[in-house]
Formats: sequence, structure tokens, C-alpha cells
Amino acid sequence: MRLVFACFLSFLGLVHAIAQNAVIEKTPAFEDDVVPKVYIIIPEDSLAEILDPKNKDSDYHYRASFVFDNGRVRDSIGEVGFRLRGNTSRKAQKKSFKVSFNEYVADQKFYGLEKLNLNGEHNDPTISRAKLCFDFLRDLKVPASRANQVEFYINGDFFGVYLNVEHIDEEFTKSRFGGEGPLYKCLYGADLAYRGAAASSYDLPYYELKKPKGAGDYEELAYFIDVLNNTSDDNFVCELEKVFNVDRYLKCIVMDVLTGNWDGPNYNKNNFYLYHNPTTQIMEYIPYDLDNTLGVDFLGRDWSTRNIYNWSRGTSGRPLFDKIIKHDVFKEKYTYLLNQALNGYFKVDSITTEIYKLKSLIQSAAERDTYRMLDYGFTTSDFNNSFGYFSKEHVDQGLVDFVKRRSQSAFDQINSVKAISPSVYWHNYTLDYEQDSVTFQVSLEGHSLPIQVQLSYNWEFQSAIWKDSMRWNKDSSFLSTTIAWRPDMDQLSYWFELEDGGGVTSVYPSCDMFQIVLSRGDIPLYINELMASNQNGITDEEGKMEDWFEIYYDGDEFHNFKGYYVTDDINEPFKYPLSSQTIGPKSFHLFWADSDVEDGDNHTNFKLSAAGEELAIFDSRGTLIDYIEFGQQSADISYGRSTDGGSEWIYFNIPTPRISNTGEVNSINSFDLGKIVCPNPFRSTLNLVVPYLSRVQVYSSDGVMVYVGSESTISADLWSSGLYVVEILMPTGTKKVVRAIKL
Repeated sequence: MRLVFACFLSFLGLVHAIAQNAVIEKTPAFEDDVVPKVYIIIPEDSLAEILDPKNKDSDYHYRASFVFDNGRVRDSIGEVGFRLRGNTSRKAQKKSFKVSFNEYVADQKFYGLEKLNLNGEHNDPTISRAKLCFDFLRDLKVPASRANQVEFYINGDFFGVYLNVEHIDEEFTKSRFGGEGPLYKCLYGADLAYRGAAASSYDLPYYELKKPKGAGDYEELAYFIDVLNNTSDDNFVCELEKVFNVDRYLKCIVMDVLTGNWDGPNYNKNNFYLYHNPTTQIMEYIPYDLDNTLGVDFLGRDWSTRNIYNWSRGTSGRPLFDKIIKHDVFKEKYTYLLNQALNGYFKVDSITTEIYKLKSLIQSAAERDTYRMLDYGFTTSDFNNSFGYFSKEHVDQGLVDFVKRRSQSAFDQINSVKAISPSVYWHNYTLDYEQDSVTFQVSLEGHSLPIQVQLSYNWEFQSAIWKDSMRWNKDSSFLSTTIAWRPDMDQLSYWFELEDGGGVTSVYPSCDMFQIVLSRGDIPLYINELMASNQNGITDEEGKMEDWFEIYYDGDEFHNFKGYYVTDDINEPFKYPLSSQTIGPKSFHLFWADSDVEDGDNHTNFKLSAAGEELAIFDSRGTLIDYIEFGQQSADISYGRSTDGGSEWIYFNIPTPRISNTGEVNSINSFDLGKIVCPNPFRSTLNLVVPYLSRVQVYSSDGVMVYVGSESTISADLWSSGLYVVEILMPTGTKKVVRAIKL
């Protein structure tokens, strides 16, 4: 038995990235060995409105042009959106701004970015604190924003040195985690306290859910907070690791504690994202807004000497930090990471070099930055001194001064450092359906070479365990091995056993195992028909002729779409989540592939390509349900299965969205008049079988037209009870007439 399915005739492999590499290339947009120039050209009246104090809270995007020049690359974009951004910085003299590349031109990007954040850093006389923190996170291999310092100009006027910070959105999550799961922006007040099991209890202003949105919002957040707060101490380590990437969070705590970042969740319940990774089904922690660090203080604390094991705010409760740090296994790893950082990036000599390198890089531009002086009166002398030893306003210590104090204090407080077991930084697997095999790759950290890694696995319903030694890739960046897939099995469970050069061992995952499940033939959902070039066909709710595809459910029981995803890229299985809706047996469901999710639940975040591409359905575990790869498509001709859910695909001159592909839609005999209206009598909605490109007209018993259009479901809430005449005018010129009764 081969693993090749009919829908995979030309498909070679399927890659699942379980935990991708968080550190990606900087690209010209974020190169930081130079100070790029960013120019905004905008009508003067628009700029005046943006800067008018009464509009400080406005998020309206004004039309502008964008130019980027780093001395090596010069790019310009003719139309972008431009507005203020930030919270307290909106009141500042040196404001922060957002550039939105796709605000007015759909899908327009700049080096893969849809948006840029240009931060004025008005709190910081060095304009460098946040940059140092983002560099620290990059050194720790944490999925955080890329950042560089730029010279910023509006209409030719120099607005100062700004920090160009990567926006955290679906482009960010795709680049780090390979998908688009629920992303929560956690603002001031996000204490992660338990407020009950109901997901709606967390629909609060400080848990701001970014796209994609839909039914089931906040369920993942509610479950994570429940596990965090209500799991017993005995089970806490294993249960938390099932829902949260603790290792990466501990690295963020190391950054917070060593840089004195009090404005994050662990002290000020603020400034972080939580991303629910649909591939791993766990939460990822993403920090942002890192300017209140390295000696900046508004609270009257000495952050350079604060206890490294008691970082949260007194008795007010911060369950994320407090509950994690009390468990020895996490505390020991945190201590180890602290010690590594103190002898690595945060080592006084090395970070001092980085501090003065930044100063030298921006010195000339900073001296010309008059906006830098407006909010707190920071002079050029203050700029120069604040990199070393300095105290003025809310800045208690200069950068080097703080680093020396914090480093010495942390060394004095640190517990004995134990060698931690080797750990997995990322791993993925690749299924090859033609070769009936699966290849595993593993990247490691915290280990001493040589290291041995063994893949352990067993097949569904079997207790026997097989082992396969993994081998170093030729560039020694990861280990890999390939095993044959047993054709009589649909599920594989696997884990990794690691041993470093010192004989320290570990198992990953520590309390569970990973699983691979082949295509789910037991879920009868099918991509049944599609149109990738709709120029004169059916229209959506906005009256637009968008591309579409149809999903057919061949089951005999009612089912729900929640937990399923569709995608036009099989390497991004969780691209568009289907909204929670119960579907009936043998039913057809239309989706608009228009990249306009704001238009409704059945509008996807991708389009179809008339040049040909792929379309697939996945479940919440990343298991493939159905797949089609199609070639060049012609305008207004659909491509679908010759029989609903069948294996043969054909072209339809007259497409059949929302109805069976097997009907002779041009034939008057193909419709039983008694079945066009279902049910009959009806109450709130009138449900029809509407042939493609047909028009529907409904008249009351006194001859008044109450509806005209092409929808198959018509709202009848405002109609009075009585008899109605339904006319279906088909594209062939024939007419169907049926009478229906509203109760």
C-alpha cells in the first residue's frame, strides 16, 4: 500500500514546522550597520491634521508616499497609509508614527512587511535602550521584532533619529511560526488572572485579539489562563509545558531582569503578546515596547539591584512569573540562562562595546535631532553622557553605569548554576507521500558537543518502541534522520532522547509525545468546486465578483466547521480558520477567496491564482483532510469534481456553486419544483436551490415584488404571513415558478 492519494499526484512532500527558528534575516529594512533614511511625503493639510493635538487619539491613515534609502538600497512606494501610533507618546512633542503599506493598495508590502513602526523614543536620551534590548532578545534566539535606528524625514524636514521596529502581526507570526493563529496584544491591565472558564470573560480591552477573528474567540487564552492559575503544584510543570513555551518565556525574563524592564507583564502587567501556535497548540510569549529599561524609571525603584528571583510586583500577583519561578526545574533553567547571558551578551565588556558602537553610529544625526530635546530638555551633552554615567529627570543611570551595577548585583544573587540538560530549540518533520517516508530535523541549544540524539517512536495501538540515531547535518546546524512509513498505519507517536558530552540526558517533550496523523479519510469534507477567475459570475454581499470555492460535506450527521482550516499554501496549514457553524448532511458551502476577511465569516484571507496553485483543508492538529493542485484557469469557467466528493475533476462551462455538480443545470427537467423551496411552509428564511447565474424574484400574493437577487438564502423576517410566488430565471432563458407559504 502506497501513501500516495489521488489528490497528491504531483505533490512531493508536506512540511510541518513544529517550532521554527525565531531568528530570521534582517533584510535591508532592518540592517543596522548604517543609519537608513526614511522619507514620508504627505500633503501639508494632512500632516497638520495628524499633528493637531485634538486628533492625538485618531488612528485614521492619511495617504502618503514612502521612500527608504540605506545607502545601498533605495526604494519608493507611491501610496501608503500614515498615522500616529503609541499610547502616552501621542502627547509627546517627538511623536511616534505608523506606516501601513497595504492600507490603500491590497497586498502591497515592503520587504515582506505590511507595516512599520517608527518610534520617537522620547523617554530615552540615548535613543538606544530599546534597540539594545531587541538585540539582546535576538542573541537569546527569542521571536521578537527586528529593529534599527533611522533618520526620519517628513516633507523634507528632519524629524530626528527614530527606532524602526518590526510590527507584530500575521506576517510576523508566519515568518517565526509558519502560520496565522490567534494573536493577543496584552495591554496595561493584562495580569493573566483567572476570571472563570468562559472564553467571553477574557474579551476585555487589555486582551486585544488581532486577526484572524471568528467564533471561538478567546477560547485558547481562557484555557491557558485556567491551566496557569488552577493546576496543582504536582502537575504544574507537565501541564504548563503542554500549553505554553516556557523555555522561550524564561529567556524573555532573563532580558527583563538584566535590563530592568519593569514595563512588561511581570511588574506592570503590560506590553506583551500571546500567540496561540495552531501547529503546536501552545502559547508563545512575544515582548514589545522596551524603552523603559536600562536605568529609566518612573516608579522610584532601583532596578539595578532588584532581586532576580523576586521580580514581580510585591503582593499584587503575577501568576506567569510567580508560579513558574517557584518550581525548581524552571528556576534552575532560568538561573542557567541568566549565567549564560551574564557571561555572554550582557557581559560588561562586550555590551559596553555595543553601547558605544550605537552611540558612534547615530552621533551625527542625534546632534541634529532637535525634537529629541523638546519633551524633557535633554541636551546634546545629555545625549553624550547618558551612554556612560548620567542622572536626570526619570533617567536614574546611564547605560554603562546601569549595566555594571546590574551585572554585579545579579552575580551576587545568583544561585549555584547547575548544568541543564540539552534542549531542543526547534524541530520539524517532512512527510514524503511518494517515498512513503518521514524525515525529522532537530536543532539544539544549551549543549556541549559531542551530543547524541535518538528518535524514539511507536505506531498506533502498538507498545513496541523503535529507535533511530539522528545524524548531524553536513553544516552541523541540525541533526536529521529519515524513517519509512508503515503503510498499514495512520498514526505515529514520537519523542527525542538527548545526551550531551558530559553524560547529562533529557527527553523531549518531557511529559508527553508528538504525533503525526495521515490524511483523515474519516472526515468527509471535500473541496468540491472552485473558480479562480470570476469576471462575470456570481457576486458576494458587497456586489463584487470575487473568486470562490465550494466545500462539500458528505456526512450523514450534522457537523461543525470549527477546528478546520483552508489554505492556498500547504506549508501554511492554518492560514484561514473556518468559523463555527453547524452544517447539515450532504451540504454545499461557498467561500469567497478575496482576502477580505472583514466582509464576513466566509471571506478568506487569501485569493486564488488563475495561473494555478493549490487548495487544502486541514484540521486543528495540522492533519490533511483534502487537497487539490490545479493548473491554469479560464475566466468564468469553474473546476470541480465530476461527482460530489469524487476523484475525477472536470471543467464546468456553467458552474454550480452551492448545488450538486452532477445536476444538468441547463435542463429544465433537472429541478423538481416541489424541492426548490425547503422547507415549505417556511418561517424566517426562504431557502432555495439557485442555479449559477440565475436571478430570483419573489412576489407577495398581491403582486408586490419583495425580493430580487441571486442568493440561495433569503431573509423573510419582515414579510407578512401568506402566499408568495418565487420565480427563478435561469441563464438559458427558462423560468421556474413555485409557490411558498410563510407561517
